[in-house]
Amino acid sequence: MTQAAIRYRYNEAPSRGLAVAGMLFFIPKAILLIPHAVIVGVLGWLASIVAWIGFWIVAFTGKMPEGISSLLDMYLRWSARTTGWFAGIVDAYPPFETDPAGYAFDATTPQNENPSRGWAVAGITWFIKWIALIPHFVVLWILYIGVIFGVWFGFIQAAFTGRLSTAIQDYVAGTAQWFLRVMAWFYGLTDEYPPFSMDIKPLPTV
Repeated sequence: MTQAAIRYRYNEAPSRGLAVAGMLFFIPKAILLIPHAVIVGVLGWLASIVAWIGFWIVAFTGKMPEGISSLLDMYLRWSARTTGWFAGIVDAYPPFETDPAGYAFDATTPQNENPSRGWAVAGITWFIKWIALIPHFVVLWILYIGVIFGVWFGFIQAAFTGRLSTAIQDYVAGTAQWFLRVMAWFYGLTDEYPPFSMDIKPLPTV
């Protein structure tokens, strides 16, 4: 069974204008992202509901309905694309599409064809899976502190030099992938516990 993954290309010529917007304590970019923030918020709320319903279905049938998996995939991918733009790894504004082709920062999620009934029962109670993920939440909390400072420094770098360090891009993508894998496991898209690693592989630049 495969893990969820972030697919991204390096931003080799970041927009100085967007970098300046990010330098202003992220506020201008956050305002521009309001439509996507609303969509991601609604999708996240729906994802929690349908994932819980999915756990019941898996517990009784051993199968996850394709419609539920598709909605969970949509939420996680939309959230990832929004993150990629906000962090400056891609300058093209995220499209309002469920499956945009060629976007430079996206995600893939696994298809759980034989979900575990045991983990589904644990998912029904919610807190069992949350407890199992506590070590990851601690790591993510630390990683996201680094993301805040790294992204802001990246905006300064891009604004003055027209370049964005690949190390910053890898760090942001790796943190986003860590979160993606945690949520994919929590929602039952995979029963393989997420690894403690940033095994990211950027796509070739086109």
